[in-house]
Amino acid sequence: MYITDLTHFLDKSGAIGPVKGPARAMAQFHVDVVAHASDTTGHALAAPRCFKCKKSAVEAIRAHDDAIVWACPVCRIDGRISNWQGSLWDLRDRPRARG
Repeated sequence: MYITDLTHFLDKSGAIGPVKGPARAMAQFHVDVVAHASDTTGHALAAPRCFKCKKSAVEAIRAHDDAIVWACPVCRIDGRISNWQGSLWDLRDRPRARG
């Protein structure tokens, strides 16, 4: 299980810190999971593909303690993301689309 504090991937301005390489890819995966799981509009962003097997989209939900819990249904890798609240990828306050 990957236990992640999202702030460890962010710079002082709140943007993704790592510029390139595996750290950037891992950071991008985690912020994509946060955006997907925190969107409450009913039109959630697509779940990102698993960073390990790349075969399936991960399943992600907010846990009772407000961490985001994710898992890949194919390779069974999973994780928890904490300290995502208030980040640029926290979409809880995203305006609902008109239509």
